[in-house]
This record gives sequence, structure tokens and C-alpha cells, in this order.
Amino acid sequence: MKTRFLHCADIHLGNRQYNNETRYMDFSRAYRAVVEAALAEQVDFVVLAGDLFHHRSVDPRTLGHAVRGLRRLREAGIPVLAIEGNHERAYHSDQIGWMHFLADQDLLILLNAEVESDAAAAVLRPWDAQRRRGAYYEPRPGVRVYGLRYYGAGTSIAVERCAHALAAADRAGVEYTIFMAHAGVEGILDDKAGGLSPRQWAPLQPFVDYLALGHFHKPFALDNWIYNPGSTEACASNEAPWEPRGYFIVTVDSEAPRAADAPKHSTYLASNPKRAFRHLSFKLDQIADPAELMARLTTFLERKAADLRAELGDYAGDERRRPVVELWLTGTLPFDRSALDIRAVEDLLDATLHPLIGTVKDFTQAAAYAVETDESLTRGQLERQVLSGLLSRDARYAEQSDAWAGLAVELKQLALRGTPPAELAAQMATLMAQIDAQHPDSA
Repeated sequence: MKTRFLHCADIHLGNRQYNNETRYMDFSRAYRAVVEAALAEQVDFVVLAGDLFHHRSVDPRTLGHAVRGLRRLREAGIPVLAIEGNHERAYHSDQIGWMHFLADQDLLILLNAEVESDAAAAVLRPWDAQRRRGAYYEPRPGVRVYGLRYYGAGTSIAVERCAHALAAADRAGVEYTIFMAHAGVEGILDDKAGGLSPRQWAPLQPFVDYLALGHFHKPFALDNWIYNPGSTEACASNEAPWEPRGYFIVTVDSEAPRAADAPKHSTYLASNPKRAFRHLSFKLDQIADPAELMARLTTFLERKAADLRAELGDYAGDERRRPVVELWLTGTLPFDRSALDIRAVEDLLDATLHPLIGTVKDFTQAAAYAVETDESLTRGQLERQVLSGLLSRDARYAEQSDAWAGLAVELKQLALRGTPPAELAAQMATLMAQIDAQHPDSA
């Protein structure tokens, strides 16, 4: 028996990332690229391991994108076997979800094992073409594909019950078995819970040649039988480096000579075209003031812009090639946070790199300051000492911190005495002039 299939997952049609229309279309373009690959590779069928859609509530435009792709595959005689992911389960108030709607339109075959709460084994019914329901389907003679929808915290129990059912199933004439599930594997993503350990997946292995997973957007292949192609577009900036990522092309030849423990298939992980993402990090530790920040940041961003043009070409006028850029400001902030103009940094990022979307994230830390006092200080002396210490942490005022603290204390006393605003402003100008005269080199 020979066959060829495409395994994809986590397409997330309808994801309007950053509330941006172009990013919305990026997810549809990635979907179309997978459809084109299935047609070009002349696969016999497609397995879609969950999350075709990004939202449970699908708008007409997004539904239209999904339908057009599925129709092309149907017209080419390529069935799509799918399961529901966590993003597309029907609301409790709805009788069916949108994946069931597509199945009812004969655009895909939606599989799901029946896992009852009080049964030791799942119920694995064959696909019923009239009811458009079933746990497994045979797209080619000798090939059987099972499906298990997203079960969340109940996945381990559902998998165990499916294994019990598979052990008792009639497998006459079945030479190759695929099992789809929308779940991950423990340890693949350090910051993501919900994966099953290899030990929890192991009960399926005696009966399954290819475990087709979705849910985790990072691609991986384990032990020649567990596969996850990753998301077809980046749903978050941290996913961008996970390449290649997109879909598996799997070729099966059960008749080819092989070692006893060798798989019946060969796999190729292909990467569909995606929007470029870039993460930049700029440290502020050695910067004296906001003016120096902008000057040094300009030099830094100009260098990164040159690198991007060398890699992506002159992309400024081509919306499809303009990258998403995320700039992180890190380190210890050497001046008061109120002087950090994030809007100005965002404008500089846009003007220098011309990204499709540019975001700035402030991860800087304020310099710690501990006040040392003794009982001999008066309230006024303590107040001045605290102000002087705080001002010394700001590079703009460090050299004259005591003088500026004195100015602040004196202005406070004048205000408390009811000094008129005009007189208060005049006195402040006089005191500032005195500081400038004592420190002519100050900024």
C-alpha cells in the first residue's frame, strides 16, 4: 500500500493580529499556500489537526476564505479530514459549531471519538456519510484515520480510553493508522501547560503509525511517530524563529523493505511563506539622558534597518514584505521614567525601519535607592537628603543634585507660605539661574 498525505494544524483563519487588516490577510494567505501545496504535491488526502479558525464566532468573510480553499481540494478529489481545536469549539448555546457546518456542506470530514464519562473505552464509529459524523475514516484502501477533538484537561483520560478501544477494534485490512489530536507534548514548550507526557501518549503507539498533533505552535517530531507541523503563521512574535514550520508532507509505503522498528513513512517538514518578524533589544544602562537615548537609538535602528534591507530587499513600498518589528527597551533606566518618551521611540522606529507594525515594550528597571538617616536630622534636612539622593539617580541632575534639592525645598516652603504664583515662578527662575551660574557646564 502506498499513499501520500499533508498534515497541517493551527491555521487560525480570522486572526486580526494587532487589529491590523494586512495581518488578517496574512493568515488567509498562509492557508491558501497550504492548499496550493496539497494540490502541487498531489497528495491523496489532508489531515487538519485543529484550529482552522481563530474564533468560535466566524464572520462571513473568514468563512468564505475557508470555503474557497476547501472547495478547491474537493474539486481535486483531495478529502480533508479534520478535528475541532480549542479555538473553534461551539458555544454551549449552539447546537453545532462552524467545523460541523463545513462537514454538513461536505467540505471536510470532521472526526471525533465518543468519550463517555462513565465508559472505560471510547466509542470508535466509522464515518457516516449521511449523518456527517464518525470517529474514523478510510481515505485510501489500507489507511485508517481516527480523530479526537480538543479535550483540554481531560485529554489524558480521553487518550487512555481511545487506546482501550483501539486494542479491541477490528483492524482487518488496515495497514497504516493515523490518529489526530489537538494537544501537545510535555516539555516541548517550557511556558505552556496542557501537554501530555510521552508516557501518557504511549498507550496509542501499538495501534498508531502516525500521531498527528496540533495545538502547540512549535513544530516537532518525536520517535518517528509523533508529529506537529506548527502554526502556518506567527500568532505571537516568539513563534517567528520556529522554522521550518507549516506542514508535513508524508509518504507511506507499507510494502517497502525496512528494519523491524523503522516507520512505514518518510516525512518532510515544509515552511509556507510567512510575514517576517524581528525582535530587537536595546539596553539603556550606559545612557546619560533622554537626548543621548534618542541619538544612540537612532544609530542602532539605522544599523538594523540596513541589515533588514540586505535580507528582505527594499521592502518599504511592498506591504507583503514589510516586517513586524518589536523593540524591547531593557536595563536600568538612568533618569526619571516620566522623561522616557515611548511615543517618540515608536515614531523613530517607524521612520527608520518602515515596519508593517512597530511596537515598543518598556522593560527597563528604575534604579533602586535606599535612604540612610540618623536621629539627628531635622525634618527639613531629611527631606533635602531624600530629594538629593533621588535626583542623583537621574543623569541629568546628578552633578548638581544637592543644589536642585535645595531649590525644591525652598519652593515648597514659599508655596506653603502662600506666595503668589507669579512671585513663585520668578523666584524659581532666579534659583535656577544661580544653579546655572555655579555650574556653567551643566545641560
